Amino acid sequence: MKKLTFIVAALVIGASPAFAQSQEDQAACTPDVMRLCQQDIPDHNRIVACLVRSKLQLSPACSGVFNRARTASVPRTKL
Repeated sequence: MKKLTFIVAALVIGASPAFAQSQEDQAACTPDVMRLCQQDIPDHNRIVACLVRSKLQLSPACSGVFNRARTASVPRTKL
């Protein structure tokens, strides 16, 4: 289980360099990794690809983690 937690932590960190990882984020995505991407453990890149492919099946909690990461990495422009 520690290995899975590390993988999910790497996944969340890898989602965006500007995104701060938290235990809550790890907890939000771990069930989705186990449910949707178990065959890809321990390969970080395959897990990320699996979750991206499965974005419509992600739990609201994990989807929120990815949406926050994407929003944080989009540069803001002045209006």
